[in-house]
Amino acid sequence: MSDMSSETAQGAGLLDRGRPILIRNAHLITMDERVGDLLGDILVKDGKIAAVGRDLSCEGAAVIDGTDRVVIPGFVNSHIHLWQTVIKGCAGDWSFGEYLQYILGAAGKHYGPEDVRVATLLGALEQIDAGVTTVYDWSHILNTPDHADGAIDALEQSGIRAVFGHGTPGDDIARWWYQSREPHPQDIVRIRRTRLASDEALVTLGLSLRGPDYAVPEINRADIELARSLGIMSSMHLAAGVFGEYMPHCRAMGEAGLLGPDVNLTHCNRLTDDEIAMAVDMGASISVTPEVEMQMGHGLPVTGRVKAAGGRVTLGTDVVSSVSADMFSQMRFAVQAQRMLENSKSHALGCMLERLPLSARDVLNYATLQGAKALGLASRIGSITPAKDADLTILSWPSHHSSPLADPVQAVVFHASLANVDTVMIAGRVQKFRHRLLRSELTERHQATQIGRRIMTAAGFQPSGRLPT
Repeated sequence: MSDMSSETAQGAGLLDRGRPILIRNAHLITMDERVGDLLGDILVKDGKIAAVGRDLSCEGAAVIDGTDRVVIPGFVNSHIHLWQTVIKGCAGDWSFGEYLQYILGAAGKHYGPEDVRVATLLGALEQIDAGVTTVYDWSHILNTPDHADGAIDALEQSGIRAVFGHGTPGDDIARWWYQSREPHPQDIVRIRRTRLASDEALVTLGLSLRGPDYAVPEINRADIELARSLGIMSSMHLAAGVFGEYMPHCRAMGEAGLLGPDVNLTHCNRLTDDEIAMAVDMGASISVTPEVEMQMGHGLPVTGRVKAAGGRVTLGTDVVSSVSADMFSQMRFAVQAQRMLENSKSHALGCMLERLPLSARDVLNYATLQGAKALGLASRIGSITPAKDADLTILSWPSHHSSPLADPVQAVVFHASLANVDTVMIAGRVQKFRHRLLRSELTERHQATQIGRRIMTAAGFQPSGRLPT
């Protein structure tokens, strides 16, 4: 059979879910220490990775030529707010206070259920386009049950793998985010019993709670206990920014038994080293979103401190209203910010580092396998391992460019972008092929601009992001 380079995805049967797919002769970065990295093949059957090796064959398989291409596990974006996609680009010059005032405090109340659906759908498709196969969608725009259903509809329509992080309404920042005494919306129980009852589906359920920085201790405990009663993970923002005297909330949660492998902590910039060690010892994961943390004054990214404590660092893109939504950018911000910090410490001692503290492989691991572990999905995704789901991203470089493949890992981390995302597969289903998404969603794309302008105008700021003087 001729290779895929001369065939359309449809003509080669890639959209036939019953047909095996064989990726041949690619640079495989498996993120599985037992399998290792190799120049070889991947066989996909029934949505699963059936085999990884050299010179594989399968009669009747659709073949993707991987020559001069790199295959990685699909990126796992462990923290993103997809509902902000329709107002993307308005907040790039905003402080954290301005973001809280105008996005959470003003824009959210003007979203209808259809607005949430359109924003979440387009945001999910943009993630797939950028090589992301799994997201934790931190959805704190659930003004009504219809808003939640719209977001779930969008995730399911997009084809992405997602943990839908059921959050609070976005219609009253004072009620929900200023030392809130409001319990988490009980509509999450309906969703768990009906729409997202299965933990084996492509879209599963999590609870996005406010955490001790934004809710009183008894509400924080109740929210975590609610998640555990439903058998789902939870995620919270923690210790980002300076708001008066520092309160060791993480230590208090640990002492109260509220931390564990089912809890994801995001940002954590102001945590003390002993709090990070406690969270790590209790199994919690920590999501770093380095670009927005540096912009909005959350504090220095904790990547190196979590690594030093032996913890699970995961990466997220966070607020698409202000910063880039691709994992390539976040990997580079994470690794270079940590290198800058360590170089600065060394300079203060009058010397130079002999060895850099964080490697390209480290951050690629954070963006794939560690993200899967944080979301409780490592048995299914995160590495190119036989029997796992086939969530794969294939990267290629234009033939007229000098090849960066002296080291494929460094090629991915330092020399790739959305433009290099060739093919994306989720649970064995091809969602992007030869640089083109196989879904267009033209209706929603036409709607998005008008929705965004309406919301921004109603919220009192201009689409350019200019604020009232």
